[in-house]
Amino acid sequence: MKSNKHQKRSGKKTAPAVPDNNKREWLLIGLILVLTFLIFSPALKGDFVNWDDDVNVTNNENVKTLSSESVKNMFTQTVIGGYTPLTTLSFALEHHFFGLDAGVFHLNNLLLHLLCTALVFFWMRQLGLNLFVVGAATLLFGIHPMRVESVAWITERKDVLYSCFFLLSLMSYTAFRKSNRRIFYFLSLLAFVLSLLSKIQAVSLPLILILIDYFFEGKFRLRQLWNKIPFFLLSLTTGLAGIYFLGQEGSLETNTVLPFHLRIFIGTYSLCVYLLKAVIPYEMSAIYPYPDRITAIYYASAAAVAALALVVYKLGKQRKELVFGVLFFLFNVVFMLQVVGAGQGFIADRFTYLPYIGLFFLMAWLPGQLLPGKWKTPAAISAIIYLLLLGGMTYSRTQVWENSETLFTDVLKKYPNVAVAYNNLGRYYRVQNQYEKAIAAYDKSIGLDPEGYLSYSNRGKAYFDLGEMDKALTDMNKALEINPDFVEALSNRGAAHASRKNFDLALNDLDKALSLNPRNLNALSNRTLLHYTLGNFDKAIQDITSYLAIQPADADLLNLRALSYSQLNKNREALADFNQAIQLKPQQGVFYQNRSYLLNKLGERAAALQDIQKARELGIQVNPEYLKLLQPG
Repeated sequence: MKSNKHQKRSGKKTAPAVPDNNKREWLLIGLILVLTFLIFSPALKGDFVNWDDDVNVTNNENVKTLSSESVKNMFTQTVIGGYTPLTTLSFALEHHFFGLDAGVFHLNNLLLHLLCTALVFFWMRQLGLNLFVVGAATLLFGIHPMRVESVAWITERKDVLYSCFFLLSLMSYTAFRKSNRRIFYFLSLLAFVLSLLSKIQAVSLPLILILIDYFFEGKFRLRQLWNKIPFFLLSLTTGLAGIYFLGQEGSLETNTVLPFHLRIFIGTYSLCVYLLKAVIPYEMSAIYPYPDRITAIYYASAAAVAALALVVYKLGKQRKELVFGVLFFLFNVVFMLQVVGAGQGFIADRFTYLPYIGLFFLMAWLPGQLLPGKWKTPAAISAIIYLLLLGGMTYSRTQVWENSETLFTDVLKKYPNVAVAYNNLGRYYRVQNQYEKAIAAYDKSIGLDPEGYLSYSNRGKAYFDLGEMDKALTDMNKALEINPDFVEALSNRGAAHASRKNFDLALNDLDKALSLNPRNLNALSNRTLLHYTLGNFDKAIQDITSYLAIQPADADLLNLRALSYSQLNKNREALADFNQAIQLKPQQGVFYQNRSYLLNKLGERAAALQDIQKARELGIQVNPEYLKLLQPG
């Protein structure tokens, strides 16, 4: 009996409260992650969109070929002025193992978002915040509609990737604060470097580290700065480099003539929009047109920001949580308010991905502070309804990013005068061979922006595809009148001239295009065909070799180089290229036909016969006399 009593008492001691709390934490975060995954699941059916996915992924030379050279290029080059080597490396790894399967890219974006969501939860718990507050804030972070752009847009992998490392850095620093173990300090520094290599927006991290010190100590102290010096130096270096790269690319242009003192009101307006959309995510769009003038609402936004700052200052003296939430948001969003540069970044949804953590914390924390006990049940019911509405909006919004047509049609429903949206719709329709729709979209783009050389060039491509060379040349001439150094228009006009046998004009355009950009694949390909047509086989081989140094797996260009070698009686080189081309495209009948001719030329009739028979199997019409010639005996 004593033994049984002892075992009973012992059993009670082995079930303390902490493990129960841990179990509840894991159940809660598990539920949040499942809900988040289900709400964002439509993204998995999405395609690439021609809103920078082409530049960052599908047409990115460094993504297509994973090699030591391409990795070096990732860390020494920018993409549209942005230095994001780790993001590009993640794309290259996906392409290497899965090809251009858009579903894989979308899945990894979503998985990174789920990881960020989990990190938000555990970091807030690390700060000692109430489990209910942490759960509500994390759920908001996971399912809020303003997350969609960062998660459903493949290009914005940089948002979820930089945020992942950013949050790991915060967690490591918080662990350092609580344990004083230097290993956590260095882990925080390492994670910060990885975050910076994913997106420049991470430069705000040192300010958040100071904010963590404030949260634990209740006030800002000068000594809090000392261990942040390495972080600030990294931020400063990255920030200056980023400004330089963006300036070189032209991405700091505001597309307006507004002087700097008026653009300050752009910043206060953006801040107010972001604050409002955290609670009521209205009229979301992939593009928000930049204003051409400052109206009363922009001036009023400055007054609203000043009033909010005063309220936070007054109330924050008693409640550090209020200061913490507001400053977390402000420190992370302040560099993205487009006062210095704007263009297509004006009030962009993606800029709120990390900053909103501060506002979501306040949205979860404030009701418990403001509402008396009797209101807590109605408030909880209202919160559930609100979260269901947000989840539904996110599910619906995610479907907008299915493809370029759905995306830009959505933009034009809200903002019908956005020229770039019509241009990108036209690009989508042209790829789908819907030329009538493509040209109509380009017409509208040009009507809205008569100086839009991209739309003229793209419409010229569509006319070229249709064989309407007069219209194609007119559009390409107009594009080059506006921008004489536009390489794509030069390359395409060269092809149009060549189709009319104006070979001198064609060569002039293509030579200029390649002098401006020696790595332009379209221009290299077009000049190669021109040289081959003119019988300049040596020059054709030179251009193809340059092309293949960038795009080594192009079977068609290998076939053309093989034909050029054959014309010069460089038969060994020709055979090697035919072999490689067939290895890359084993179902291309014309490659077997061409190799058959070469093998016959070399006296290898049995092999030539085998190849020509394979070509016939693959649908190539074979000259019966040639077959008869190869028959034995």
